[in-house]
Amino acid sequence: MNINRRSFLLGSAAATALAGCGTTKMGLRPLQPGQKRRIAMIGYGIQMRTALVPQFLGNTSLSKKVRDMVEIVAVCDCDRVRAAAGAKQVNDAYKTNNCKAVADFRDILKDPTIDMVCIATPDHWHAYMCVEAMKHGKDVYCEKPLTFSVEEAKKVIAAQKKYGRVFQVGSMQRSWSKLSEFWVACMIVRNGLIGDVKYVDANFGIGGKKLGGPSHPIRFFNDPVNAAKEGAPNPDVDWNMWLGPAKWRPYSDQLAPRGVNHFYPMFWRFDDDIGTGYNGDWGAHHLDIAQWGLDMDRSGPYKIIRSDEPYSTDLYHGARRQYGMKMLFKKPYGDVELYHGPFGTWGTVFYGTDGIVAVNRGKIAVWQGTGLVKPTAEVRKALQDATFMKDKIVAESVGKDYGTDAIVKTDNRLAKALDKLMSYYKLNDAKVQLYRSENQVQNFVECVESRKLPVSDAETGARSGVLCVLCNMSYQYDTGFDWDGDNLELVGRNEKGLSFKRDVYRNGWDIVV
Repeated sequence: MNINRRSFLLGSAAATALAGCGTTKMGLRPLQPGQKRRIAMIGYGIQMRTALVPQFLGNTSLSKKVRDMVEIVAVCDCDRVRAAAGAKQVNDAYKTNNCKAVADFRDILKDPTIDMVCIATPDHWHAYMCVEAMKHGKDVYCEKPLTFSVEEAKKVIAAQKKYGRVFQVGSMQRSWSKLSEFWVACMIVRNGLIGDVKYVDANFGIGGKKLGGPSHPIRFFNDPVNAAKEGAPNPDVDWNMWLGPAKWRPYSDQLAPRGVNHFYPMFWRFDDDIGTGYNGDWGAHHLDIAQWGLDMDRSGPYKIIRSDEPYSTDLYHGARRQYGMKMLFKKPYGDVELYHGPFGTWGTVFYGTDGIVAVNRGKIAVWQGTGLVKPTAEVRKALQDATFMKDKIVAESVGKDYGTDAIVKTDNRLAKALDKLMSYYKLNDAKVQLYRSENQVQNFVECVESRKLPVSDAETGARSGVLCVLCNMSYQYDTGFDWDGDNLELVGRNEKGLSFKRDVYRNGWDIVV
């Protein structure tokens, strides 16, 4: 399949605003007066329980409109305890008994009265469920990273184009708040206000420690000593369904925590056959912001460069390097080099020929008049410590992430910094105006009614997900390679045997567009 940016409804320039192009080829289910759109939630883990269900209930300050437009009618999970807990959460909120617990997602897809699905399963299920939901005429909200492989990304893009459904990816940093630090950062970059961007840092993963950047070779248990306990039978889960297309292995409560867990289960995310490590976790956020700032929502890098950092000595890592790979993007003014570094103060940093923009959740700093600064180890350390070129800072707010630092919320440091940047750069009158969304869920629901493209549509989310996959593959295979960012294809011979698709979809869970 040839995926070319010119073949889609919107090019990168048109995609910067809420486009008026219709996206549906199947009409919406007609509603009676006062009736709401019906949505089913698939995959009841901690992200669904604590973030998505409350937003689709309209219980958050930025998703209040949703409660008047949507009704959650089902919660689906192949663990019956989780499914029942999800239905109870919804019914308690609505003070009804209308939301049902469902074990098999195919029952959701076959229900013609369900208009939308929200998918928050482990990554290896995303593409199949998304494609099948669109084939069944349902609009889709799917958590990031959108797909497990490059081939899956291409199929989701093709399915959205073929079936014309409204599709939103949970890249929530694009809809962070009324005045988002990420939107402001990308507005400054996209309008050329720090000159031509030559370098970008995307920081995620803890270098050299157990949870580094890339995924790990497949293993069944966290520690062989705990195998009997972690693998004890769990009659509440349909384990065959949980694995789905992934390779068979014994049940492990590290992969599928028993009952309703109160932590983010990272074990499956670091399994080569199910996830892509921190690349697909935090990388899906910070690489997405890099892609947005570079105006690459309809393209990608042309070269992947192998890391030259030391190999990990942690046995669980399979001797893989943990960070340091690079990607090269081609711009009219020359190459842009993106570097993957470990966690730090900043999630994404743009280095221009006349300034620097650094951003993370609850944090932003902009330097102007610096000239081109090459990001050496010393420069990166100074930026992380917020000691770099103090006399060149236009505005800064360096607090902790939202939800962990009450000071950020109470003394308005971030709001003041953003207001100053808006005024200093006259962003409201800037030539390039990026898509502005206050809430990812509300944006999706509104687009379901308007049939406009949401802020993170299928192709945008798929291409961000491909960056995560390419990053992970560079570590898995310890190599670099040439890449066709427009068509999502390898350039030249595949001498390293790189795999851009799942070799076998177990039990016939092949994705057919």
